[in-house]
Amino acid sequence: MLHVVERYFSAYNAHDLGEVMACYGREPRAVGPGGPAEGRSEVASYHTLVWQAFPDVRVTVWQKIVTDAAVAAAAVGTGTHAGPFPLTTGEVVEATGRRVSVRSCWMFDIDVVCGLIGCSEVFYDQLELCVQLGLRMPA
Repeated sequence: MLHVVERYFSAYNAHDLGEVMACYGREPRAVGPGGPAEGRSEVASYHTLVWQAFPDVRVTVWQKIVTDAAVAAAAVGTGTHAGPFPLTTGEVVEATGRRVSVRSCWMFDIDVVCGLIGCSEVFYDQLELCVQLGLRMPA
């Protein structure tokens, strides 16, 4: 199980969409702060959106926890905001050119039959990201 997650992060950091998607099973799901992406097309679009907003994004994994059918990873994502990025509010933040470093936690449900990712879920500190992008917080 750990192998497919390590393969995923390697492909993610290389921005290799084909290899990222090869880490997922037949009916993948990805969940982020903006909600779920279901199916190969939506999951691929989710990754592409992040890479367009942060074309040099890299995830550095600090710690992994492995169970029978899941892997959790504590990490930090770093990159430069160089393209439009949609917020959970529905607003789109245009490129700021700012460098960000945001802590995150990734959860991977692994399909034990095929050994691939069934669902990936990422949690990150949205306030930390917004502050680093220079956004004003609502009163």
